[in-house]
Amino acid sequence: MELRLSACVLLVLCMTWRVNGGKILVWYTDGSHWINMKPVLNTLIDRGHQVTVLVPSSSLFMNSSEPSRFHYEPFNITVSVEDLDKQNDDYFEFAMYEMHDMSYLQFYIRVIELMKNEMKISLQVMDGVLKSETIKKKLKEGNYDLLLSDPIYLGSDLVADILGIPLVFSLRFSLVPAPPSFVPGAMSKLTDKMDFSERIWSVLFYTVQDVVVDYVMWKEMDKYYSEVKGEWLRKNTLFVWITLSLMTKELLWMNCSDFIFNHTG
Repeated sequence: MELRLSACVLLVLCMTWRVNGGKILVWYTDGSHWINMKPVLNTLIDRGHQVTVLVPSSSLFMNSSEPSRFHYEPFNITVSVEDLDKQNDDYFEFAMYEMHDMSYLQFYIRVIELMKNEMKISLQVMDGVLKSETIKKKLKEGNYDLLLSDPIYLGSDLVADILGIPLVFSLRFSLVPAPPSFVPGAMSKLTDKMDFSERIWSVLFYTVQDVVVDYVMWKEMDKYYSEVKGEWLRKNTLFVWITLSLMTKELLWMNCSDFIFNHTG
């Protein structure tokens, strides 16, 4: 009986396939998004994968010199840490102190200013990879199996497309429905107890947000994507269509959400 059992175990071992981990490239992230990303990367390493993280020369939370289980791939950007700090300080000053004393017109003028500055910084960071032939060559020679990214930070879809590898988005977010007539928009100055006129304004607030984002972000991103990808994108000037084309190509979403954790009070 023991001999038969030993023979079965030996047979199973002989038939076991060897499994190799993949090479994963991680798009830069920062702030709380980087804090949430790090446990994911450590889990991937525990499972035998090789993880390489793109890190800009200026970052608030990412530090390529700290001891780490994953490899950092640095790239240079023209943005300083002081620029990043100032952008954060300006936003929190606005959200916590300024907006409550503003009219909605003043509010949107200030929001557009902040968004334009944020977009300028994002494009400068993207330049560090997408407009650097040295970095692009190094990444292509790395033969990565996929690109992991937090979708809050722009540019990962372009990098994945240029490298010809699948793109995986990882985001900790809520899946709870948020109808605009019941859930007030962020910084709308509305509460969860609204009368009919306030509910109408809440819907309009979301609509105006979409218009502002289209005015500040999509046009700039469309122009940038056209510069990077060339003539093909110049003939397809709708950024949303372009983005969907890139994002739905070999794409996986990992959404970490806990209803009870996020929505109990």
